[in-house]
Amino acid sequence: MLDPISLYVHVPFCQRRCPYCAFYSVESAREEEITSYPRLLLKELQLIKESWRGSSIGTIYFGGGTPSILPPSLVESVISAAKEAFQFEDDIEVTLECNPGTVDAGKIEAFISAGINRLSIGIQALNDDRLGFLGRIHDMNQAVETLKIATEAAGVDVSADLMAGTPLDTRESWYRELEKLLPFRPDSLSFYSLTVEEGTDLALRLEKNEKICLGSDEVVDLMMYIGDRLADAGYRHYEVSNWALPGHECRHNLHYWRRGRYIGLGPSAHSFDGKRRSWNKPDVTSYREALNNGNLPPSEYEVLSDAEVMSEWVYLALRVADGLDFGEYQEMFGEVPSSWKSLLEKTAASGYGDFDGVRFKPNDRGLLLADEISARILG
Repeated sequence: MLDPISLYVHVPFCQRRCPYCAFYSVESAREEEITSYPRLLLKELQLIKESWRGSSIGTIYFGGGTPSILPPSLVESVISAAKEAFQFEDDIEVTLECNPGTVDAGKIEAFISAGINRLSIGIQALNDDRLGFLGRIHDMNQAVETLKIATEAAGVDVSADLMAGTPLDTRESWYRELEKLLPFRPDSLSFYSLTVEEGTDLALRLEKNEKICLGSDEVVDLMMYIGDRLADAGYRHYEVSNWALPGHECRHNLHYWRRGRYIGLGPSAHSFDGKRRSWNKPDVTSYREALNNGNLPPSEYEVLSDAEVMSEWVYLALRVADGLDFGEYQEMFGEVPSSWKSLLEKTAASGYGDFDGVRFKPNDRGLLLADEISARILG
C-alpha cells in the first residue's frame, strides 16, 4: 500500500503584493478571473489523476497568493473534486491560508463548513509600524480580530504566521507582540526570518542602500529569545521556522520535510513522485489557455540523481527536531560516511544539539542554523 500523498493548491491572486514576497502572484485580478479559477484547477486535476492512481490523500493545502480571496463555495468545489478523484484518509488535514482584511466571522465559518479544518493566518506582525514596513493590507486591530474569531471557532486548528528581522525589531518590541499573541493560544506558530529575494521590491530598496533587515547574528539572537518565550508557553520547536502545541504540528509541511510524494495544482505549483520533481510555469494566462484547450499547463521537470536524493534527504532531516538518524540513512542509501560521526559529535559539543552515536537531534540553535550544519556534513 502506497503512503498517502499531499495535495497543494496554489491560488495566485492577491489584493496587493507584499514587498518581500517572491511567490508567484497576480495583483488586483478581476472578480471573474478569480471566480473562474477553481474550474481550471478541476480540469488540471482530471488530467493528472490517472498518473497517481491508487494513492490516497493525507493533507491538502490551499496556498498563495491569498486563498481566502476565494468564495468558500469554490474552495468546497475543489475539495469535493479531490475526494472524487482520490480516497481521503480519515484524519485528513485541510489547510487554507488566509489574511486579515479578507475574512470575517461568517466567511471563516463558511470555510470550515466547506471542509477546512486548519487555518493559517498571515498576521506577520502585531505592530502597525512593522506591518507598514512589510506592506501588509491589514492593521494590528484587524489581525487581533481575525485571531479572536478564528481561535473561538469550533472544528478548526489555527496557525499564525509572523515575520522577524525587520530593522524595527528588538527584544522589547517582540516582548510586546508576544504579549498580544500568546493569550489567543494558536495551535501552531510560524516565525519566518525576513530575507531579500531577487526580483522583489525589497531587493530594489536594498540596491538603494536602504536598511532592509537585521544581520544574521541579530536574527538568530532574536529568534532564540522568541523560542524561549514560546517554550515557556508550551510550544515545541519542531521545524526550523515552526512551533506547535503538542499534537498540532502541520502535517502537510512535515510531509515535505520527509520527502513525501505530493501533487501541485495551479501556476507555479510543484509536484514530486519521490525522484522526479515537476512544476507548472508561473503564468496564469498560459495556464488558463492550456486547460481551456484540454491540455496540461506548460511545465518543467527535473529527475534527481542518487547523490541529489541523498543530499536532499540529509538537508531536510536536519530541518526538523527529530533530526538525522543513521539507521534510516542506512536503509535508504547504505553505509554512513565515516566522517559524519565525528562531525556530528563536534556539532553537538558546540551546543547545536544532541548526538547519541546513532541520531543527531538539533536543538533550537541547531534548527536555526540547519543550513550551516548540513553544509558541514555534505561538504
